[in-house]
Amino acid sequence: MSTFGSTFGDRNNFSTFEAFKNVSDLTKPIQQHLIKVYSTLAVLCLLTAAGSYAHITGLFLFGGGLLSFLVGLVSLIGISFLPDTPNNKNIRYGLLFNFAFMEGLSIGPLIDHALNINSSGQIVLLATTFTSLIFGSFSLSSLLSNKRTFIYLGGILASAVSMLFWMAFFNAFIGSKLLYTAELYLGLFVFCGYVIYDTQLIVYRATLGSRDVVRHTLELFIDLIAIFVRILYILIKNSEEKENGRRKRNNRRNQYSAY
Repeated sequence: MSTFGSTFGDRNNFSTFEAFKNVSDLTKPIQQHLIKVYSTLAVLCLLTAAGSYAHITGLFLFGGGLLSFLVGLVSLIGISFLPDTPNNKNIRYGLLFNFAFMEGLSIGPLIDHALNINSSGQIVLLATTFTSLIFGSFSLSSLLSNKRTFIYLGGILASAVSMLFWMAFFNAFIGSKLLYTAELYLGLFVFCGYVIYDTQLIVYRATLGSRDVVRHTLELFIDLIAIFVRILYILIKNSEEKENGRRKRNNRRNQYSAY
C-alpha cells in the first residue's frame, strides 16, 4: 500500500536525465490519458464552484472554515493511501470529488469577501479569467514542448515552496505588508512554474505506463487553485488600496471645503 509521501512527495523520484531524453511526440494512448485528466479537472472546477456557492448562499450544513479544510484533508490522505487499482477506482474518484467540493467551501469566505467589495462579481470574474488564461497558456506550452527540459524545475520549485512557507511563518509575527505582497507574487510565479513542471511530469509518467487519472488530475487541480487564490488576493488587495485612496482624497476635499 502506498503512503502519503510516496503519492505526493515523489515528484522528484525519477530520473530527470531519462525524462530529458524523452522527446517523443504525444502518442495516442497518452493523448487519451490527457483527455481524461483534463476532463476530470473540469469536473473538479465545477464542484469547487458549487462548494463556494454553497458557502455564500448558506445551502450547506457548514460553511468554509476549519471543518471543511479537515474533511478535505482526510479525502486527500485517503487518496494517497489507496493504490490505483480497479477495486479502488470509484472510492478514489469519490474522495477526489469530495476534496474539490471542500476546497470550494474553504475558499468560499475569500470569494464572499471579494463580492462584498464589488457586488457585481467583477473581481471574481477577473480572477477566474486570468487563472484560466495563465493555466491554459502554461499547460499548452508545456505540452507542445518536445523536450522535457522543464522537469529540471522540480528542485528549484520545491525550494521556493519551502521559502514561501517560512516567509508566511515569519510574517505571521511581524505583519509586514511588503513581505505579504512579495509572498503573493512569488507564490503566483512558483505555481505557474508547477503547472509546466507537473504537466510534463504527467506526460513522462504516462510514457512509462502510469495511467493514474486521479493522482494526475489532483496535482494539476492543486496548482490551479493555488494560482486562482493568489490572483484573487492580489485583486482584492489592489481594490481595497484604491478604495482607501479614494476615501482619503474625499476626506481631504471635505476638510478643504470646510475652510
